[in-house]
Amino acid sequence: MVVSSTANGEEEKISERIVSEALFLALLCGVGLATLVLLAGQPLLFVSEALFLALLCGVGLATLVLLAGQPLLLAIAGKASASVVPSALQYATIRAFGQPFVVMASVARAAALARKDTRGPLVSVALASLLNFVGTTSLVRLTGLGIRGAAIGTLVADIAATTFLLTRIRTSRTKRQNRIIDEKLHSKQVPLLVLPSRESFFRFGSYAAPIFFTILGKSVVYNGVGATIGRMGSVALAAHQVLLQSFFFWTPVGDSVGMTSQVFLPAILAKEKAEGVPQRGAKRLLFVTGMVSGLVAAVLAALLPLKGAHLFTADLHVAAALRQTAPVLASCVAMHAIALTCEGMLLAQRDLKFLSQSYVITTIATAALLSSPYRPATLSGAWGLLALFQGVRALQFALRTFFISNKRKKSLQ
Repeated sequence: MVVSSTANGEEEKISERIVSEALFLALLCGVGLATLVLLAGQPLLFVSEALFLALLCGVGLATLVLLAGQPLLLAIAGKASASVVPSALQYATIRAFGQPFVVMASVARAAALARKDTRGPLVSVALASLLNFVGTTSLVRLTGLGIRGAAIGTLVADIAATTFLLTRIRTSRTKRQNRIIDEKLHSKQVPLLVLPSRESFFRFGSYAAPIFFTILGKSVVYNGVGATIGRMGSVALAAHQVLLQSFFFWTPVGDSVGMTSQVFLPAILAKEKAEGVPQRGAKRLLFVTGMVSGLVAAVLAALLPLKGAHLFTADLHVAAALRQTAPVLASCVAMHAIALTCEGMLLAQRDLKFLSQSYVITTIATAALLSSPYRPATLSGAWGLLALFQGVRALQFALRTFFISNKRKKSLQ
């Protein structure tokens, strides 16, 4: 997407923040479901209950955007870019109607991964990307809807991807039910959405709540950095939106390794406990994979702003800001991949107390710095603070993972 230093290039990016950051709060709760499904006694029922809760979360997020979208956008944009808020609000309002679908999709993907089904989530992401590109491009260029067309294209893509995943779940259950009938066993087919029992609600909440507040910490930092940059003027804000989108484009590299850890590490740990032999090779492989893939993603993330700034903007000032901040972007991507890899390993071992405490401390420290007179005054300084945040997380989680691994090794001896 071409981004300029004018309002036309900023509206969609700023409005994306209010939608994506709200979704970010619920996303890892759905990803964490993968581990819970493996542990649940009735996985089909539990997934249906989780989908129901996801629907409620999505409705809540949509309501938040619809009721408080304007003040939130004003806070994100800052006075220097307040002129883009009306158009950004149109985009955010349309996207809000897709939040229930997107949050349900995160749960459906996590449930698929828990069943070792990687094809479904992969196809759903590819489908959403294709429809988003085709729909957004067609509506923006051919209908004159502008930013509303971009929002509608993304909304349709989200709905289609979620429908695909839910249809896949229903089809899988129908086949299972037919197989049970053929084997002359008695079993009632579980509906797609089920109101959670009190036990299931508290079980899900005990796992999801710490993760929710963990992700809330991330959101506070990202929004705080964005608000700080918003006060620096349109050039810094335009460059920041390009950098932020580049960052989030490469974050799935770390996310995928972290999700893999959540899905496969519990079985590895169970085998370790049963045999009394440490499975350090598997854990080491996960860590090395996250580190190497993160470094590769970091190099690729930096190359585009360094060598291809003209693809995003014709403004020389914005292009110069992109090139200057590209190395810091690379550091953020690399540290994020390592942090997410170790975070996934800690989530798989349900080390929720440590994760929550870690995020509380780092979030308060970062927020205090952003609110102080010593807050960054330049784009590279603000992104340097974000890189520091990612680096501290990576170091904390890596040391904690190493500590737990050694502790388990000693207990097996």
